[in-house]
Amino acid sequence: MPQPFPAGGLPAIGGEIEIYAPVETVWALVSDLKAMGRRSPETVRMFIAGAPQVGTRGFNVNRKGAVVWPTTTRITRWKPPQHDGSAALAFHVGPTDVEWSYELTPTESGTRLVERRSSSPRAGLTVRLVSRWLMGGAENHDVELVDGIERTLAAIKAEAEA
Repeated sequence: MPQPFPAGGLPAIGGEIEIYAPVETVWALVSDLKAMGRRSPETVRMFIAGAPQVGTRGFNVNRKGAVVWPTTTRITRWKPPQHDGSAALAFHVGPTDVEWSYELTPTESGTRLVERRSSSPRAGLTVRLVSRWLMGGAENHDVELVDGIERTLAAIKAEAEA
């Protein structure tokens, strides 16, 4: 039986990886949001309306098996590499009301890349129903998302180190 959506909403999840490439190289890959469909197992395509910056909106197509669904995107943080060498970007995704983010920090050997999905206090009825009946429950989907984060980070690492 599918697990119900947690009463407290969605927990935060994430992962990190060390990449043997400079922050600028990793940023060029991470900030290319239209390429996300090549790296993320769940994202089929991201359509961004205009140049990426805080406030830029987009539309996403996602897939898990035979289930395909749309989401919306609004960039909430856009910090290319600067004098401190770090970089970051984040985008709010609706209707789940979560934020996905990437943080890039220089290390002695390259870049530490962290990907996170924020917690969500409570999802709406549509999200809860889709999660329960089409996604196998929120907990099961979160396990798949953590695996997807690891795969996405590994794909970025492979591209950056190539």
